[in-house]
Amino acid sequence: MLKNYLKIAFRNLRRNKMYSLINIAGLTIGLTACLLVATVVLDDLSYDHQWKNADRIYRIISIDQSNKNAIQQFPQSFTGLGPTFKKNYPEVEDYCRMYAAKQRFKVGNNKDGVQIQAISAEPSVWKFLDFDVVEGTPRAFVKGYSNMVITEKIKKEYFPNTDPIGKVITSMPEFGKPVQYLVTGVIKDIPSNTTLRADILTIGEMRPDDDMIHPEGYGTFAEQYLLLKPGASAKALETKANKWFANYITNKDMRYSFSFQPMKDIYLRSADLSGTSDNRGDIKNVYIFSGVAVFLLLIACINFVNLTTARALKRVREAGIRKVLGADSRELIIQFLLESLLFFCISFAAGIFLYAVLLKPVETYLGHPLMITLQSNVVLFIATCGIMLIVSVLTGIYPALLVSAQNPVSTLKGKISEHIGSNFLRKGLVVAQFTISVAVLSVTIIVQKQLHFMDNKDLGYDKNNLLHFSYVNSDSKGLAFKNEVLTTPGVKSATIATWYPSSGGGMTVEFDDPSQKGNKLKTWYIDADFDFVKTMKLHLLKGRLLDPKFGADEINIDSLLAVGGMAYSEAEIHQPVLATAFTAKAFAINKLGETVKGTSGVPVGIINDFNNESLKTDMKPLFIRVSRNIHYGNLLVRVEPGTEKTVLTKLYQFWQRDFPGKLFEYQWIDDELSQQYAAEHKLQQLFSTFSFLILSLAALGLFGLTTFIAEIRIKEIGIRKVLGASVSVISVTLSKDFIKLILMAIVLASPVAWYFANRWLQNYAYKITLNWWLFVLSGLGAVMIAILTISYQTIKAASANPVKSLRSE
Repeated sequence: MLKNYLKIAFRNLRRNKMYSLINIAGLTIGLTACLLVATVVLDDLSYDHQWKNADRIYRIISIDQSNKNAIQQFPQSFTGLGPTFKKNYPEVEDYCRMYAAKQRFKVGNNKDGVQIQAISAEPSVWKFLDFDVVEGTPRAFVKGYSNMVITEKIKKEYFPNTDPIGKVITSMPEFGKPVQYLVTGVIKDIPSNTTLRADILTIGEMRPDDDMIHPEGYGTFAEQYLLLKPGASAKALETKANKWFANYITNKDMRYSFSFQPMKDIYLRSADLSGTSDNRGDIKNVYIFSGVAVFLLLIACINFVNLTTARALKRVREAGIRKVLGADSRELIIQFLLESLLFFCISFAAGIFLYAVLLKPVETYLGHPLMITLQSNVVLFIATCGIMLIVSVLTGIYPALLVSAQNPVSTLKGKISEHIGSNFLRKGLVVAQFTISVAVLSVTIIVQKQLHFMDNKDLGYDKNNLLHFSYVNSDSKGLAFKNEVLTTPGVKSATIATWYPSSGGGMTVEFDDPSQKGNKLKTWYIDADFDFVKTMKLHLLKGRLLDPKFGADEINIDSLLAVGGMAYSEAEIHQPVLATAFTAKAFAINKLGETVKGTSGVPVGIINDFNNESLKTDMKPLFIRVSRNIHYGNLLVRVEPGTEKTVLTKLYQFWQRDFPGKLFEYQWIDDELSQQYAAEHKLQQLFSTFSFLILSLAALGLFGLTTFIAEIRIKEIGIRKVLGASVSVISVTLSKDFIKLILMAIVLASPVAWYFANRWLQNYAYKITLNWWLFVLSGLGAVMIAILTISYQTIKAASANPVKSLRSE
């Protein structure tokens, strides 16, 4: 019997090639996209679960509550907290200060060195992260050196035929002196699904001063982790630690507290933290992509139901004959379910093939390999097969019940139950399809508009033809290099500053907010030379600019610090500064040349506002002052358009001579500004892809329903034609019901899209306005796709010879 069912299923599949192709194509697209999205989601959810002690590891989060209107959280904390907590609280087993970042090392024959992602940590790292040691004894820290442990990947690439243990590798830092590392071991490659993704582990001891917490509230900040003892409560420890810190700090203006973030939450729940690494996800994206995966599969299944129902019209007579010959409803249901399963099996096989082909491009797009895939995880593959089986049964049961429930006498006479043609469920499914499609398309358009807004917003300075070199003044050669750069044809101006676009500034100070008692204003200070305003093309609104002819405008930090900290502080308070228009308003600066109460510096000029940080952040007060020998300064070079290649060639020659041990690295500011929104650009690309897939699948479903209606109304169409109706009138008659469904979907989708888009836009201080026409635009797009989809079948049905449809029952 089963063999017979399969024969009939294959025969029907071959006989109805167009319907079979559309069904299989729709299911394959839906299943492939769903599997790929689900793989990315599962990989995100697996981050940092592989560490044996992950449930007991917590990162210390600092909470700055100085500004009541903008509480900030960041993953760096006072380096002395870890040692203090271990000493004072028995529930703390150990601490480790560590972070992952790209570093440059002199490895191999490359004179510029190689950039490698490295974890920098203390010797206690072995208690936190259980690496698999392959060679050496790296757990035994070798004093006198900074230790290095390399992965098998690095050994294979740079030490293919030699023993790396005992080798000394030198760093090539952007600033500061090179550090020599002793290779003490080799470990297996670190899994990519960790926030501490790296290929090298560097281990060093901190300075004794880093283990202290100064009651005055100053000190060094770093990322640090606590390992709690089994059964210890992180929440209880957090309460005790905050109470102790509040009593210990003598600077009562400092309103800091701490929270402990579980290791397993770091990757997905750090989006609201400032100063985090690029290697992070967002739990909101997991929810979004999970929804997209479900929607893609749901729409593919809706298509299958609609197309199968449409095709079932031609099989009701077959079902009637089978019933007359003795088949019962159960056998008919099994037959149709088996056909449904056949479609799903073929589509699933095709989907698995496409999944394997597309997985590598997806990994390339994401920038890292996925650790949990169908090929690498047998349990996941079996679970996926089980889910596919359940979905195929649930999807196929409705068409099977629909056909098997027909009265055999009526079907043999050509009479079909009216509820097949006017079934509310199928129309509802089409509305659901297009509601999802319009919502996703609306969000895609809004994300695109926001990105266009950020890329084209006037930032208050000219970002075009501006070069950026980092840390040119780390060894006091910056001024000489700048003067050489200025002699280059094509260079219009240059400046050395502690700031480059979107970085914020050199330092921040918190001052009392004149407009809100008890609140603090986070204020940026940019130290620069006299050419800063000219190079950035800022505009003077009031007063004067800082000028070399005014000797007090510039202070020599090194000379003042050599005399003592008090001398520097005194000079800083009375130093002339420039203020932005926003700063003048925030501190009520009405008269220039006078010290502003509670601040540092004397404003002598007011310049236009400019965005010194990302557009995700509100504008803050900002002062600009001139300093000599700016340590770790950035060089910004304004280049004449059309001379970029010539200028870079000349600058490379100067660089090789002045900084022989440093890599010639530069960025064009407009590219750098665009890169800061890389995550948003990826999100927009993904939504564009999802919109295309969802709309394509929805169009397939609409095609199926149109075919169904054209089939069931074939005699009506013939009668209309005989009575003189034109093709266009008949096409409009058949189409208007579908257009009503699409319009209903637009009405339902618009508020949903507005809600989610508005929530997403809350992440940006500067954002577009959600105008009604954005939703109308996406609605019109859906209507146009629907009309194009409907047109083929309606015109075909309206153009058919009415004699064929009317000559027989």
